Order: sequence, then structure tokens, then C-alpha cells
Amino acid sequence: MGRVEFYLDVVSPYSYLAFGRAREICEERGAGLVLRPMLLGAVHKAVGLQSPVEIENKGRYQRRDIERWAKYYGLPMRFPDPFPFRTLKTMRAAMFCEESGDLEPFVREAFTLYWEEGGAPKGFDEADEDGPLREVARRIGADPDEVLEGAATGEAKEALKNVTSGAVERGVFGAPAFFVGDEMFWGNDRLHFVEEALEKNERF
Repeated sequence: MGRVEFYLDVVSPYSYLAFGRAREICEERGAGLVLRPMLLGAVHKAVGLQSPVEIENKGRYQRRDIERWAKYYGLPMRFPDPFPFRTLKTMRAAMFCEESGDLEPFVREAFTLYWEEGGAPKGFDEADEDGPLREVARRIGADPDEVLEGAATGEAKEALKNVTSGAVERGVFGAPAFFVGDEMFWGNDRLHFVEEALEKNERF
């Protein structure tokens, strides 16, 4: 069985857009979807890239582009304010939830809360993530205190660092990034190439 590795950060609008379609492609192809939570800001810093929102013209265009894609996919997107928002604790919590087998529902509910319901963190202090994280934990049937405590452990912090640095070593420079074998595909609009790669692997 083939598999798709999906590098993401829930602050990434294109990762939100790609999530549902990536799952559909894998289901249709009988492939596994392996989620790889990373810290997008750290990736940008490591490779020397600015976030698109920091470039006025690009940021303005990107907002409209994201809205077009959401309409195309039929997603009920509410663009977060402020944007970008803080996700360091969220992505550490994702690593903690991976250990308990709850990573996929955690990511799904975080995307829903942050990108569809206006529930993304409203500030840039560490504590500003606590309320949203508690809500995500409740939605997946996890203990909110346990998830917050898990996100603060050295193991979760180290795991996120390792996945993020490993992503950069593999050539990742942004999100979403997908791997089929050793081949990387970047961006929500490259999913047809991901599907093509899976189909090719099925033939050999």
C-alpha cells in the first residue's frame, strides 16, 4: 500500500484547504496518510523565507486566492483575525496527541475550530493558545488538562523540533508539503501530482 506524508502547521491556510482533499485521495487510492506536524515559522526561518503575509501585494493576493480555493472545495472558511496566529503550543500538542493515536482527529478539529469557526488564538502570548486547545481536546474526547500538560513536556517539544528540522533536511520550505516516497510536492494546488504519483506507484 502506498502512503502520503503530509507536512503541515494549522496556521497554514493552504494546509487547511488541502487536508480534506488529501484524505479523499488516500481513501480513493487505498493509501495511508501520515501527518507530519511541524512549526512553519521555524521552517521559514531555517530556509530564509518570509511569510507571504509580510509582503503586502502577495499577502493581499493570497487572501483572495485562499477564498477562491475554499469556495472551490466547498469549505465554510472564516479567515482568522489576527492572522497569522500563534501555533507553537498547538503543534506541540499535536505531537503529544500523536503518541496517543489522536493526531488525525486533533488536526481535523483544530482546522475546523481555527479556520471555520473563528476560534483561532487571538493573541501572541503562550496562554492565548490555552482556550482553543482546551476546546480541541474536548472535541476529540481527550482531557484538556492532560493535553496542555502534554504539550509542555520536553518530549513533545523535542519531537516537534525533530520533525521540523527533518522536514528542512528533506527539502521542505513551506506548507503544505507532501511526499510520495522521496518525491516532494508543495502546495494545495499540487495534489493532482500527488494522486498521479500514487497511481504510478500502484503500477510498479
